[in-house]
Amino acid sequence: MALRLRGNGPINLHFLDVTRVAGETMTGHVDLNVAQAQNDNVERLSIKFKGIVRCRISTSTGAGGVTHHSDTIILCDEQISLWDRGSAFPPPGSHILSCPFQFTIPETAPPSFHCEGYYRKATISYALEVVGQRPGRFKENRNVRQPITVLAAASQAQLLLTQSLRQGWSGAYKTWTTDGKLKEGLWGKHSHVRVMLDIPDLTSYPNATAIPFRLHVETDTKPLPMSDAPVDKHGNPFFPAPPASSSHVRLRLHRTVDIRVRPIHSGHVDDDFLLKGSLGDSVRLAAVSQVTDEPEWIPSTGPKDKKGLGIWRRAVHFSTTVTIPYTPTVQTDILNWRYFLRFTIPFPMLGDDIRLDVPLQLHSSLACPPPSIGVAGSSDMAYADVIPAGPPPPPIDLPPSYSTGEHHVWDGDEKN
Repeated sequence: MALRLRGNGPINLHFLDVTRVAGETMTGHVDLNVAQAQNDNVERLSIKFKGIVRCRISTSTGAGGVTHHSDTIILCDEQISLWDRGSAFPPPGSHILSCPFQFTIPETAPPSFHCEGYYRKATISYALEVVGQRPGRFKENRNVRQPITVLAAASQAQLLLTQSLRQGWSGAYKTWTTDGKLKEGLWGKHSHVRVMLDIPDLTSYPNATAIPFRLHVETDTKPLPMSDAPVDKHGNPFFPAPPASSSHVRLRLHRTVDIRVRPIHSGHVDDDFLLKGSLGDSVRLAAVSQVTDEPEWIPSTGPKDKKGLGIWRRAVHFSTTVTIPYTPTVQTDILNWRYFLRFTIPFPMLGDDIRLDVPLQLHSSLACPPPSIGVAGSSDMAYADVIPAGPPPPPIDLPPSYSTGEHHVWDGDEKN
């Protein structure tokens, strides 16, 4: 964790650059070089803390033009006056006046968020802005902006659930299932594939926490004459063979974002994210346990089945975990999103992939810090500024430009 120092002329903002949690009290201070401020005609110094939800949907005018429609919800909008010319002076022998400030993030504040698609864009953003007012025409104010990453706070029950998962889940599991029919060619009978996922039986799951699961893939060949093994005369496995390795299974986190611009415009943005250290990750195969069943010959028994025919049933079972370092699920009047674990089992025929989508809600894995406490005699440090027990706050899905303030909106002035 590092102290973030941002400045503009006589103004410097001192604020620790850490992920914040809803309900947390943030502290910092602004250093003002009073001599420079007077020479620069700065008359007043204040600091704002603002959070917004903003959605934008663009529509074509039909003649090559585009119309932008936007809607905004103000989450928080506070301002503190820090200094007026002549109201306070630096200590003797110094030109620097230190102005402390404190803001509390609303307990119900949704987490920072950003998504962007074709003609659609949505942001939940928070920032501090220090304003040095310079009266008079053609004199721009001196502004210093600091984006803030905010995560939702977990409830006590959610924290206990997170602890249970981290210590090794011993509770109940629920099963999601899909099946499909495949053909090796244009003619002939179908083969069958069944995909089953066992995952802890929870209504929501903590982000940035390893979630255990078991994936089962079972395949049945089309009816075949009895053979000694599920391979053809060339030694190739009969179609469809289950995945030989966990790296052959594709696992993605699919996110669907619903965007609304009141009163009439709506749209959505879909994204897929690679989840590292789980199925489909060829770098960390050791993190996946794999068990392959012995092939089973099952004779055909139906009245219309020919004698000597049957199917080969084969199955493979993968056990591992998945960690999802993405923004907890949120619903607002103009913006909400939902997640799916998307498992794709590829087979060597065009269009014959089998997909299992498992919906899941995400909640925060972090508690709200207690009120500000002094550390090492500094009034600018709070609980979030000290490394707490447990893992660090998880990263969330924000673009690199978020840290520059590009996606934050002040006073209705949106930067594209």
